[in-house]
Amino acid sequence: MSISEQCVIEIDKYIDYFKKNTSQPNILAKLFKTDSSYYVYDTGTNKVLTCGEYEYSILGKIIDNKFDEISRINDDADKSGFYEALENVRQAIEKEDILRGGKEWKFVSKGHFEELDKKLNYELDQITLELTEKCNLRCRYCIYNESYEHKRNFGNKDMPIEIAEKAIDYANLHSGKEKGVGVTFYGGEPLVNFKLLKHSIEYSRKVIKDKKLTFSLTSNLTLMTPEIATYLASIENLTILCSIDGPEEIHDSYRKDINGNGTFKRAIRGLKYLIEAFGDKANKAVMMNMVFTPPYSIEKVNKIETFINSLDWLPKGLRISMTYPSTGSVDDTPPKGCEKNYGMELIQWSESKYKSELKSDGKIDMFNEEFVVHPILRIHGRRISAKSESGYPVNGCCIPGSRKLYVTVDGNFQICERINGSPIIGNVFNGIDENKIKNEVIDEFINKSIKDCSRCWAARLCNVCYSHCYTDGKLDMKEKKRYCIRSRERALRSLVFYHKCAEINPEKLKYLNKIEVS
Repeated sequence: MSISEQCVIEIDKYIDYFKKNTSQPNILAKLFKTDSSYYVYDTGTNKVLTCGEYEYSILGKIIDNKFDEISRINDDADKSGFYEALENVRQAIEKEDILRGGKEWKFVSKGHFEELDKKLNYELDQITLELTEKCNLRCRYCIYNESYEHKRNFGNKDMPIEIAEKAIDYANLHSGKEKGVGVTFYGGEPLVNFKLLKHSIEYSRKVIKDKKLTFSLTSNLTLMTPEIATYLASIENLTILCSIDGPEEIHDSYRKDINGNGTFKRAIRGLKYLIEAFGDKANKAVMMNMVFTPPYSIEKVNKIETFINSLDWLPKGLRISMTYPSTGSVDDTPPKGCEKNYGMELIQWSESKYKSELKSDGKIDMFNEEFVVHPILRIHGRRISAKSESGYPVNGCCIPGSRKLYVTVDGNFQICERINGSPIIGNVFNGIDENKIKNEVIDEFINKSIKDCSRCWAARLCNVCYSHCYTDGKLDMKEKKRYCIRSRERALRSLVFYHKCAEINPEKLKYLNKIEVS
């Protein structure tokens, strides 16, 4: 037998092993690389392993179920290096148990099944009260605008006191003593109905006495007065998220009042009232959120950062974040000639800033958690198993009616404020509809998703939740699949970015150990 024939037999033995010991034809894994290294992410174990160029090529053929093409890699390869790579891949499969995920695929997530009753009745974390449908602004990207198809238009209803009190009573009865409960105020603009907001706070403090109680609200700040700010600052464990989009010309281009006038001066005035009222507590109690709007550019992000840095009266450590408008709420069509990567500017800027801080001796700046910290935390904090597992989480879904509960002005329960056309899952008068949650929300989501999810390499890194999947109160699988594509893209980008950061300064990423994965 010739040497070449012996080589073919040897390669065939490896190929036979790969076929017998992987979950082909549905191998759940993803190759990715940085500027300096090659990696493979394995879904079954949640592990990321480094590999060489030959291993990377061999793994690619295995994952793509192109086993017969493995021998072709040998044509242009260093022979000893190629056989060493074959053995390394075999040992990785054998010892690390990779490339075996996907067999007997099923959804498992604590609380979605046997503990559902306990979660719904005793472990409510947060209740959100829609104090009013009214708003004194007409922001161009607002999800309540007439041009946005998936939400109700601006309304004129206020929540009655009776409903607010019943919602708070419900939160008290169905939350746990250990974690306590949060009461959140939403709108419209909550300060339009400040009278009810204040009553709800006082009523909550009166009836919820034996557990930790927190409050939060989101405001456009234009109705803020020194008196309101002073009252809010007097409430223990209250946080307020303030909406300001940047310097005046940027803010006013989208954030206008009912008459079409800019609102920057009123919003900044309201922010100053809050900062003054909260004093030393401001950096923990006050947060800022900016919406990054078209036309997108790196220059625009830089201008916003310069503006923030110019506000010398803002306390150090104030949490500031920036997000994109809700999908479909604005026209984000790329200008001609700018199609490539248009809309990625904020993400690119955030990643570049973060990497530069990893190289410095300074503290990590939390300016943009949405596009940096949250994605890499999902990678850093993932649960890694020694052996491949067949049970994967139900995407990025919470337990509906437990983690949070949204109460409309009419007293109906919805899953959360973010869902476009959330199904009604109960009300303040009759309580939660457990059967509907189990049968029409959880089970329907699982049954309609499992076929696609069982073929997806990103199943254990998925951030798709109910908020991405509903239209007019019904599960919309077409909409869900659109977000599935984005979730996979985000998971891959997060894997690459996290490992780029780890290559730069792994020690500086240890602070992530102290942050809870949500």
